[in-house]
Amino acid sequence: MNGTDQFYVFLVGICCGVVGGLMYDLICLIRAPVAKRPVVIVTDILFCILFAAFYLFVSVSLAFPDLRFYTFLACALGFFLYLKTLHKIVAFFGKKIYNGLKRVRRGRYRCPEKERRVLPTKK
Repeated sequence: MNGTDQFYVFLVGICCGVVGGLMYDLICLIRAPVAKRPVVIVTDILFCILFAAFYLFVSVSLAFPDLRFYTFLACALGFFLYLKTLHKIVAFFGKKIYNGLKRVRRGRYRCPEKERRVLPTKK
């Protein structure tokens, strides 16, 4: 394996780390309503198993030569880059969706079938 191949393996490792960050956000959505200590432990173990399976699938399908330290370093770097960049964007849109659904559940948007206004009235 020459230097060019190692560079591409490193880039794939970074992409795996970013996907791992997305997976972690999804698992955090599962545990958010409960947030008890046993649930946090179980979801963290679930994340580790899912991420290991994903990384193993990628490494086998792309025929990585061996498990090397720089691939794990690349995964950690990708996860860190996700947390510092894309996580903020995902969290922003998640907050907007959550607040919109919260307003709908509180009844601020009324049903048009009952001949009421759909949008909230200003007072």
